[in-house]
Amino acid sequence: MSTDNTHAESQRQQTVPRRAVLKATAATGLFATVPWSARSVRAETTGPSESSLEVPAEFKWEDPLPRPGVFSPVSRQGGVERYDISMTQFTQAVLPTSMGLETKLWGYGGTYPASSIVARPGRPVAVTYRNQLPTSHLLSVDPRVHGAGEDAPEVRTAVHLHGGVTAPEFDGYPDAWVSPDGETDPDSPVGYEETMYYENEQEPTTLWYHDHAIGITRLNVYAGLAGFYLLREPVENSLPSGDYEIPILLQDRSFNPDGSLFYPDGSDDEFEAEFFGDVPVVNGKAYPYLAVEPRPYRFRILNGSNGRTFNLKLYNETDDSDTNVPLLEQIGVDLGFLDDVVTVGPGGMVPTLLLSGAERADVIVDFSGFEGQEFVLRNGAGIPYAGEEFTTPGEDPDIEVDMPEMLKIEVTKALSEADDSIPAAQFLEIIGRTIDRYDFHPPVTTKGEDRSFTLDSTTLEVAPGVDYDSHFLDLSLWSEEAAVVTPTLGTYEDWEFVNTTGDSHPIHLHLVDFEVVERRAFTWDDGTGDTYADDAQDYMDGVVATKPDIESYITRGGPNSISPNNRNKKDTVLVDPNEIVTVRVPFTGFAGRYVWHCHILEHEDQEMMLPYEVVAPTA
Repeated sequence: MSTDNTHAESQRQQTVPRRAVLKATAATGLFATVPWSARSVRAETTGPSESSLEVPAEFKWEDPLPRPGVFSPVSRQGGVERYDISMTQFTQAVLPTSMGLETKLWGYGGTYPASSIVARPGRPVAVTYRNQLPTSHLLSVDPRVHGAGEDAPEVRTAVHLHGGVTAPEFDGYPDAWVSPDGETDPDSPVGYEETMYYENEQEPTTLWYHDHAIGITRLNVYAGLAGFYLLREPVENSLPSGDYEIPILLQDRSFNPDGSLFYPDGSDDEFEAEFFGDVPVVNGKAYPYLAVEPRPYRFRILNGSNGRTFNLKLYNETDDSDTNVPLLEQIGVDLGFLDDVVTVGPGGMVPTLLLSGAERADVIVDFSGFEGQEFVLRNGAGIPYAGEEFTTPGEDPDIEVDMPEMLKIEVTKALSEADDSIPAAQFLEIIGRTIDRYDFHPPVTTKGEDRSFTLDSTTLEVAPGVDYDSHFLDLSLWSEEAAVVTPTLGTYEDWEFVNTTGDSHPIHLHLVDFEVVERRAFTWDDGTGDTYADDAQDYMDGVVATKPDIESYITRGGPNSISPNNRNKKDTVLVDPNEIVTVRVPFTGFAGRYVWHCHILEHEDQEMMLPYEVVAPTA
């Protein structure tokens, strides 16, 4: 993921089909059990319906930005903080207050977003999650999606701590779901509950917890099942803290005229390949504003959308300028602090802040000297995002930017107390020394295998006359019997992702952190004879025994630059069309089975997910 001009231009110069169409017959073993009903379906990028509710301009920016609460532990026993959190259904005013509408939602602890869990590195936490949701889903469940058929309850949950170094039994594996009627635990008197144990043996950072149940992750997260999980050291109080440290969850939603959530119901033979809402929702409120003092603030920003990438920058509404704005000083990414401050904005090291699904950014913004001025956090990412530069609506007819404004920031509050926070660069030196003293996992120096995976967009014939148009990893369907890669605990591997599709894909690996070591463009070789699509079809038809070698059909270009705010510990990486991204993955912590997947939730639900298994080293 790069936000510099060199990378964006390299994407524009490539030519690749938007969609490679592959066919497979029901004869192949991949489709021995067809989880879909017998009708052709295809995936379409979808948005709000024609009757969806619009927010009148006069109601924008009328409500203050909500701040997520913080859960308190119910007990502390044996050095473990214990939490008790129920998933429930409730109503909440997401839309502007003047519209007089409330929205039915799901959430952890009865709020959307959920209250945050705040823990300290090295101090374990146990969370009992209770599924006390209704037995009928808030949204329409499409039984054609793998894992959501008639043999499974409509309402299932599997809580995943995104970015957590957790044992496999506590990772929120997609098939390890629980239901409110106690189907997986008939003896439960009040619905199903499950306790997850988080050792927190990792660096301080911004994690989040959300649902991960097979086949309905996109629905459960859209309904509201998400919250922050902050790993925090006391030394972080030397940064802006308390009222000046604000988690910011960026999402998009669509609403029916009565204020209820709108989401496609699958009644038109189309899967929602990606869904884009038409209303920006920040911390559970549509079009909010944030009143700030003229001093530094710390924003922990998370892209929690189903399918949308955000490309962000501040705009000065007072003097109609995108240059008279404070720089964002980025100090952290997904899984920890950066080595050095990365300035984001006009004249900075990076022009804009690019966040794909599930990515996080920890930034310091100093509003000193901007008294009385108003800023808007603008978004310049098109839908679907495909690697373009920041774009304003109407600037490029080929790029649809439908959500250009996310949050208004008003420097209207008086300075309540002197700012005693230290400079960001000084803090990074201090926290670096703290992290150097950690002894959570031994360093990994043993090289394992190099692996290459394709990101594919295909049409599969899953039964005679039944086409299934979706996205896949390495031409494979999700299955417990799928070919599973088996990295060895205590080794590191280089994984490369080759994006053959027309979309950018945020790829997330559970359990591990990784470093982005290379980005490289590629072009298709247009020759005679078979094509990659043809040979892929043969492979999926069972004509040939091995997956086609992508190297036979592409020419690798020179390396692209890696953005300076994309170099430290990551758990999610954005792979643009016609791009090969290589990440270096140390496998530490635990052996066992985990998953990796695209974090566009519609893609994840529709097969763009595979298991992998970390195996113990042999003697």
